[in-house]
Amino acid sequence: MKIRRLERCICFLLLVICFIGAAPAAAQDYPKGTIQLVVPFGSGGATDIFWRTLGDHFSKAFKTTIAIVNKPGGGGIVGMSGVLNAKPDGYTLCAGNSDTVNINPLFTKNLPFDTIEDVNYIVKVANFPQSLVVRTESPFKTFEDVIAYARANPKKLKASTPGVGTNPAMALRLISYDAKADIVPVGFSGGGESITALLGGHVDMAGIALPAARSQVQAGKVRVLAIFSKERHPLYPDIPTAYEKGYKQTLVDTGMGVVGPKGLPAEVIKKWETVVQATLKDPAVIAAIHKFDFVPDYQNGAQYKKEILDEFNMFKQVMAQSAN
Repeated sequence: MKIRRLERCICFLLLVICFIGAAPAAAQDYPKGTIQLVVPFGSGGATDIFWRTLGDHFSKAFKTTIAIVNKPGGGGIVGMSGVLNAKPDGYTLCAGNSDTVNINPLFTKNLPFDTIEDVNYIVKVANFPQSLVVRTESPFKTFEDVIAYARANPKKLKASTPGVGTNPAMALRLISYDAKADIVPVGFSGGGESITALLGGHVDMAGIALPAARSQVQAGKVRVLAIFSKERHPLYPDIPTAYEKGYKQTLVDTGMGVVGPKGLPAEVIKKWETVVQATLKDPAVIAAIHKFDFVPDYQNGAQYKKEILDEFNMFKQVMAQSAN
């Protein structure tokens, strides 16, 4: 009996050793097939534009296909929930947009995931500012025109946004509080629908990511009145910031990165960090990012998570102030 027990213990230990040895080996071979990168917003928005722009570059670097899949809804909640419930093997990941993880918790009760504890922050790639745009024929010629009208006519102005829990929606909330100008946000399922609503005359203006408005700006259909960064965008030096106009709390930049479910092997995270860092040194990739008004901003997983947490705490503080 003792010999049989000893044999069973030895067999069990051998199985454990094999499992421990096999797991890192499988992760080290990553990726062996297609990686599905879920964009939790509709097509045509800034997040979608960004990842479709860089998808081919990352596919070449990984020597596999990076399949971009749109799963919009709930300001990014639907798509991210699916990814966070997926098998943590690195083959189903999410295009992390900072508004999904540091703004949604402020607006959404019973969020199906904890944005700090349940999200694996893999790597940050770039960021971009939010902006306020109007149709070319709009009577509002400057940012000051909008603020003056909104102060004199509370809740008369409507501005489209990509959704309730998004950075553009937060930017509008901040400017309404900061400038004491009540502008009504109208949420859609993505930047594409938001800009379409503006062009159709259904709203007076749009709070939208600068990249999502780029094509319409170039076509002469919309004008950018202001951006919500601390400094002017290097590609748009003539466009003022709300900050320089005295609205010091209206600062909303959007970080773009890759996130996934808890339990991802460290080797998978390291592979993404290594590939992204190397890819962002390629002049062709930098040019592609600049082409759509993004700014390269590599951060490893730990740095990326810290930035998200810091932004979340800042937004939470401002929300509490505006509620008083």
